[in-house]
Amino acid sequence: MKHVALTIGLSLLVASPALGLTYLGTPTTNMKAGQVAGGASYADSRQDVELEGGIDIEDVDEESTLGRLAIGIFDERMEIFGLFGAAELGKDDIETDEDFFFGFGTRITTNLGDDLDWGIVGQFTWFNNEDDADINGVLTPYDLNVIDVQVAFGPCWRPGPFIAYGGPMFQWITGDVESPILGKRDVNAESLFGGYVGGGIELAEHLSVTGEVQATPDAHAWAVSVQWRF
Repeated sequence: MKHVALTIGLSLLVASPALGLTYLGTPTTNMKAGQVAGGASYADSRQDVELEGGIDIEDVDEESTLGRLAIGIFDERMEIFGLFGAAELGKDDIETDEDFFFGFGTRITTNLGDDLDWGIVGQFTWFNNEDDADINGVLTPYDLNVIDVQVAFGPCWRPGPFIAYGGPMFQWITGDVESPILGKRDVNAESLFGGYVGGGIELAEHLSVTGEVQATPDAHAWAVSVQWRF
């Protein structure tokens, strides 16, 4: 029973908004230099993680809602974007409160075509949290730092108002959690490589809606997004 209680306590410590796949979007950009875009995304993911000491935590469920702001750097070649929002986590019918996190990323079109382009998208999210958790009936303070990196590359096809994209994906999670009872333990994802596929439509000249699914051997997610280019 003590082992079960300890594992649940560890689950709550590492169940942060940085421990889940989030929306990536197209691997290419069609923004002009200086153009600004704003939008939002929602993602629902399940992630297995590993703590130092051989403790595996499976199926941490995350629901995240993010605001997104992007700016074009080079015409149809490069954009940078920031993201910010909140997420709530669940594990074994236990849910956490929403927590805030932020990040940034870029899209780079490597090969331009008529309707079919190729490129790469990458984003970085960071989360730091100092709080208390109930571990084995003891209210225990902890300090959590986690970095989550997602990178994907592949084609993006835009026939008329439609959008289709996908390709290989890489996810890297690293960090640590420290508390008086547990000491300091590293936090890592259990697998790195996977893939994603998505599609959408341009509803108006500057308004797009997209959705995608992502998967690695130890994580999967679905996500949707809406973006308005000014």
